[in-house]
Amino acid sequence: MHSFLRAGCFGLFTYAMLAFPLAAFAKQSDQGNPAKGGLVLDEASSRQGEVQDQTVIVLHTPYQWELSTKQGNQTLFIRDWNTGDEIAEDLGCFMCEGDEDNCNQDGIFVLTEPDVRDTTAFLLVCHKGAHSQRARLIAPAQQSTPVIDVTGAYFVSWELVDGKLLITHDGDAPNNVIWPLP
Repeated sequence: MHSFLRAGCFGLFTYAMLAFPLAAFAKQSDQGNPAKGGLVLDEASSRQGEVQDQTVIVLHTPYQWELSTKQGNQTLFIRDWNTGDEIAEDLGCFMCEGDEDNCNQDGIFVLTEPDVRDTTAFLLVCHKGAHSQRARLIAPAQQSTPVIDVTGAYFVSWELVDGKLLITHDGDAPNNVIWPLP
């Protein structure tokens, strides 16, 4: 009986290791875990890659964003339905699709902190010139717009870590920008 239990436990342990490899439990960046608090990515209101002209209402906020192209120039409009305020940001860059040239970081990304008022922010990532990539963070509730404006010589990447936005780039120092600051 004792060896039967030992064999059964070993079998169960082996099954668990095969079914749930340790890599599955490795810590991964938190692209928005509302249970932890802090910023989360609003995937429904965000667009990754090459973004076409469109209007997107950001649910549970007073905002909408619109991308408009006129005579080859793209402009991002952010509107606040409560106040009637509008921010117009000329892109001066282009967004691309795919994994090459870090295009997978391009797009318009909406970041919010659930249940906290006036925390909606819009992250715009695009390519500028032959190689550079640029990231701009627009937080309509803050006085200065954009809040962050960085350009990498070849790349910009971003992620949400512990409810904060971390932007890394290979341009002028500092090469890491965190928002919001504690």
